[in-house]
Amino acid sequence: AAVPALAAIRGEAAADVMRPFLSKGDPTLAIVAAAALTSSTRPDDVRIAEQTLREYATDTREQAAEWRLQVARALGDVRNPDFRPLLVPLMYDTNIDVARAAIASAGNLGAGDFLFVAPLVSLLRNRRLKSAARAVLVSYGDPVIEPLTYFMRDPEEDLWIRRHVPSTLAELPSPASMAALTSALDDSDGFLRFKATMALDRLRRSHPELPIETALIEKRITTEAARAFNALTLYYNLFVAGGLSPGCLLARALNEKHGRAINRMFTLLGLMQSPADIAAVRHTLSDADARVRSRAIEYLDNLLSGEVRKRVLLLVEDMPADERIRKGNVIYRTRTRDVDDTVAQLLHDEDQSIASAAILLVEERGMWALADDLEHVLAHRDVRDQHVFEAASWALAANRMQADRRKALWQEPLPSVELANRLRRVPLFDFTHVDELFRLARLGRQVRYEKGQRLFEQGAAVKSVQFLLDGRVSMGAHDIEAPAALGFEPLLEGSPMPAAVTAADRAITLSLTSEEFLALLSENVELAEGIFRMLIATNELGATHTVIAADLPADMKANAQLRRIDRVMVLQSNPLLANATAAQLWKLSAIAREITLAEGADLATGGEASILIVLSGTLRVESTAGTESADAGDVIGLYATLAGTPFSAKVTATTASHLLRLDRGSVFALLAEHTDLLQAVFSILLRSGRETSKVVSTP
Repeated sequence: AAVPALAAIRGEAAADVMRPFLSKGDPTLAIVAAAALTSSTRPDDVRIAEQTLREYATDTREQAAEWRLQVARALGDVRNPDFRPLLVPLMYDTNIDVARAAIASAGNLGAGDFLFVAPLVSLLRNRRLKSAARAVLVSYGDPVIEPLTYFMRDPEEDLWIRRHVPSTLAELPSPASMAALTSALDDSDGFLRFKATMALDRLRRSHPELPIETALIEKRITTEAARAFNALTLYYNLFVAGGLSPGCLLARALNEKHGRAINRMFTLLGLMQSPADIAAVRHTLSDADARVRSRAIEYLDNLLSGEVRKRVLLLVEDMPADERIRKGNVIYRTRTRDVDDTVAQLLHDEDQSIASAAILLVEERGMWALADDLEHVLAHRDVRDQHVFEAASWALAANRMQADRRKALWQEPLPSVELANRLRRVPLFDFTHVDELFRLARLGRQVRYEKGQRLFEQGAAVKSVQFLLDGRVSMGAHDIEAPAALGFEPLLEGSPMPAAVTAADRAITLSLTSEEFLALLSENVELAEGIFRMLIATNELGATHTVIAADLPADMKANAQLRRIDRVMVLQSNPLLANATAAQLWKLSAIAREITLAEGADLATGGEASILIVLSGTLRVESTAGTESADAGDVIGLYATLAGTPFSAKVTATTASHLLRLDRGSVFALLAEHTDLLQAVFSILLRSGRETSKVVSTP
């Protein structure tokens, strides 16, 4: 604190005061002195300052983390640009506090020469640092949009870094961001297209004044409609006209591909039309009443025109499956193909999950007339498509082997497609996309246990989750058959293992450390949503109540306008956040928005769910669970938000009402950054489910 005061009072003489501290043996004072000397006009001062700071910054010993932290903080006040390169390695430091301090210093220094942009973009891949890195990138303003666009569009860049860029661009409202995100809508990666679509949706909702290229969006809508129909017709060829069993991995993958394309199509429609109206139409199309669905279709018929109208209506109009396929074949100039032709086409699909699942189907059904196609896949597929290479090699090896081939093959690690096929049968992954199962398979390690070998000790901390793929284990007095998730609930709750787990026969598991599994959840909102959805559905949470009863602190009910600290206290009263820290509640308060509803006003249904906390007033909530009333303190939409399902309840203000709203995207962004909070939320849901089960089972 004395350094800037001395510099102001004594000018250059402050450097004279600082020099002796470089050699007094106190690292803290040496770092402060070196930072002060970086602005000296004497070259020797600058040189010794650089040597001192570098010495402490490059000391990677664990006990030296405190000094690296001091350097990272000090560099944020150093204006000499020659010292900026010292900050970059500290942004990747193994100590999370050092890395965060370095990122914060990069923000303090401003955009400058954009030296920090590349490392900050790469840190979007780090679940614990991506929020801080994104905040600094956004603080650089519009000039950072061009390099962000470059990274997002670079096919050689890490795929998960590219997938995180759209969320960053969504926080930079400008025509340039809109153009960059629109350009990503034709990317070959479906998940990146989804991220870009959702980012455009956020920008359009928050800044409707931003221009958007309508003609380009219309083109993308027709593209997504074509993707949806293509998945639909391939499914029809195999599992309707072809008579194959729809219980296989390929059927699930095609269904999911169709659903994702439909979702993107409707989100894109919301960019050209009222998002609330399109969301309401989407919700109405799933209504059980044919007359209600007919009105929604009629609305779209009147709203849309040209090719967009023709292709969208093909997918949403009520008609028998064979008629839809027949009409679509006319529009897209295709035809219904037999099973072999269809599978041969799918073997070369650009989507690794689809192609791998098709190869598995060939192996399972012994369709060896397609062996030449598998050989072609091995010879010509992109070398980066490891899932497809593994699947093709596995299938061809199976074709060449005689009896007992499965036993022989089992001596080697299974390919990802086999693991995904087994994992999909674990109830935990009932709502998880096939793409995520492949990623899980790639991250995990296959472990073999012989009979009597211990997997978990009773009372021990759970350091991994193990997915039982084959065999049988004993847990206490109970036997568990494959497939099953072992250690999952204790890991999420942070509790010790309730009983020992022992291999009853030879057993094979896919193992992920707790850190790997939590990182997977933080990077994949869809996987976390799937687990939330499973817990909510399995434990029947929200089945009888859409409104969660709660209460506000007494002095808050009459407040018309909340301060941020008031929002913290409101959030603290939410049972779901009972284990949240003060810092986490403070961050949540920053993303919470206040909304008002006049008497008789309705909230739009069918759109993306959000958590609503009633501050004042009374609302009527009508859902499949019945009609409920919500007043001050009550929470609406919690389960739908966590599960990622549309908000289907009709909410009407019986009196003028004031609410606090937390949007789904912001909630999951915070959960991704704070996996301890994510664990706490899972833990509360697990406990709530057990309590619900006890109540239901009690006579």
